[in-house]
Amino acid sequence: MSRFSFNLISILLVILFIGIVSSFFYQNQLFNKTKDLLYFSKPIISISLGYFLIKKINDQSYFLKTIIYISLIFAIFHIISVFINTDFSTDSINDIRNTNGLGNQLELLALIILVSLFKYNYLQIAIKRKKLLIFIISLSAILYFSRTMVVAFIIMILAINGYTKFTAKGFKYGLIVISLMGLFYFYLFSIDLKRDEPGIESFLYKMKIAPSEIFYAVKKIDTKNHKKLWDHWRAYEANMAYQQMKLQPLSFFNGYGFGSKVDLKFVAPLNEQGIRHIPILHNGYFNVLFKTGLIGLFFYMSFLLLLYVQSYKNKISTDEQVIRNFISALGLYFIFTSLIITGIYNLEENYTFILGGFLFLLSKYTTNQLSNNN
Repeated sequence: MSRFSFNLISILLVILFIGIVSSFFYQNQLFNKTKDLLYFSKPIISISLGYFLIKKINDQSYFLKTIIYISLIFAIFHIISVFINTDFSTDSINDIRNTNGLGNQLELLALIILVSLFKYNYLQIAIKRKKLLIFIISLSAILYFSRTMVVAFIIMILAINGYTKFTAKGFKYGLIVISLMGLFYFYLFSIDLKRDEPGIESFLYKMKIAPSEIFYAVKKIDTKNHKKLWDHWRAYEANMAYQQMKLQPLSFFNGYGFGSKVDLKFVAPLNEQGIRHIPILHNGYFNVLFKTGLIGLFFYMSFLLLLYVQSYKNKISTDEQVIRNFISALGLYFIFTSLIITGIYNLEENYTFILGGFLFLLSKYTTNQLSNNN
């Protein structure tokens, strides 16, 4: 394994170690400790598997083509499923998503690879009928009606092209995106949107409440009507974790450890029985903070930052620059998704495996560069 990849894995191992040690200070159940141990081990295992599997295959073009063609299969089945199972005159966006799927990040990455091929001819990828593939996968991606996929696509396509760096060009494109988002939200707040209306209205409603869902926690709980709480659920979870940590100030240093749970202060109807104590938070930063404290959070943010800064290296080959931009894009994706779906620790996350593959490709170029210099 390359030195850079080993350093990244080492950071995650440190977070894992902190969680294990911290759990000894609290009376957390062994079963819950084991679950968290496996949960925090998942990205370590996934990155390593991606790295060594792509190393075994040793075909960079095959790696990326596989992502594209598997995504194409997913996209075709998803489109067929939507049109068979949906009554567009009565079904809401939530109905469509609950029946046919909430999102597919592999399709998102395949779409970005295909779009970037129009600008960069990299890694000897020869794809026929790119425009047709883009149309099919784009249609499937749109039909997921996923806020995460929309924002992630914008972030990652900018990163692939090197526009997320702190440069004059990066500032220009960042300002354009922020301005367009500002106009979009000005429009959303100028109209009356209903949560459960059929068609696109419910999707626009969810886009409208997205910032408050993450950052604004409701103070009072109406146990008979949870709709307002659901609109701020991620922020509510994080606030409950923070309030619990205030009861044990030492927890801010190294967390409550593996096996700890957040007290929601009421029995939430998250399943048939209801749940009051939850083991995982949607907000990945608070999740790491709650389990491993500020020490663990520092290492987690260091891990994300190391991924992001890969795009800053200049005077290298086009292929290496594209690979570094992909790694940077994945870093920014994890920075964003850590706010809403626990980042690299999401159990359904497959980008950590793909990150391992890109880390191997990067190691090939850096090794070849060192050999040429010698």
